[in-house]
Amino acid sequence: MKKALLSFIVVIICSLGAFAQVTMSPHISIGGEYGLTTGNLSNYYGSVVGGSVKVEVPVSSPKFNITGTLGFTSYLVRLDYNGPLNLKPDQFLPLELGVKYYFSKIAYVEGDAGVSFNLQDNFTGSSNAFIYSPVIGFSAPTNNHKGTIDLGLRYESRVQSNANINQVALRLAYRFGPTFPAEKKKKEAK
Repeated sequence: MKKALLSFIVVIICSLGAFAQVTMSPHISIGGEYGLTTGNLSNYYGSVVGGSVKVEVPVSSPKFNITGTLGFTSYLVRLDYNGPLNLKPDQFLPLELGVKYYFSKIAYVEGDAGVSFNLQDNFTGSSNAFIYSPVIGFSAPTNNHKGTIDLGLRYESRVQSNANINQVALRLAYRFGPTFPAEKKKKEAK
């Protein structure tokens, strides 16, 4: 896992050089998340709640962005669980780096990968794990175009030696700044 964390840091440092080449401004979004577990752990954990802060930095155009995400995720024990295990909510701190591509002015696809730190060493056992998540979503501008409402649907998997922890989640966030720079009006010839 140390190699994965070191690789993650190297990618961030190498990406900083690319950030300096663009004049478009980065965006920050803050949001809440709700999801449902999938796979074997869905017998124990039902809902997943959390929050995250995401930074988007345009690289070559406003359509292509490098992303960095820091979040908090809590897997809640099923209300109908009556098994022999004394379960508590499992809590994670995911740290991800990814790419986001807008295929229209508001719709995008995104892929993230990173490390997930287990804060509540419970049923899942491992202290940290590799995490990846493909996302599809849209960022709709607010009425004053100074920000966007971001809605993304993702599948997320924490890859561990004893069992993968998976979820399908919806993230609703406010993204500061417009999705694309405002188009300059052409001056009319006199």
